[in-house]
Amino acid sequence: MNKLLKTIQSIFGKKEAEAQLQEEPEELCCEGQVHIAYRGVSDDKMYVAYNRKWSEVKFFKPHGLRVFCAGCRRRLL
Repeated sequence: MNKLLKTIQSIFGKKEAEAQLQEEPEELCCEGQVHIAYRGVSDDKMYVAYNRKWSEVKFFKPHGLRVFCAGCRRRLL
């Protein structure tokens, strides 16, 4: 995917896509503990995984993904 992105950037000469590829934000509240709400694959229902670490978010499918801070309940993603 990165190879395709670099090819497109070289053709059009834009560097904006690199800024969008940044990983997780450094500013997290409540020490990185989050609740992750996600849609089930087979039944399309919403499920919640409580008290997870921010680094575990990447293992969930992005379809209908919602991430909330475990302490203050602020929506992060």
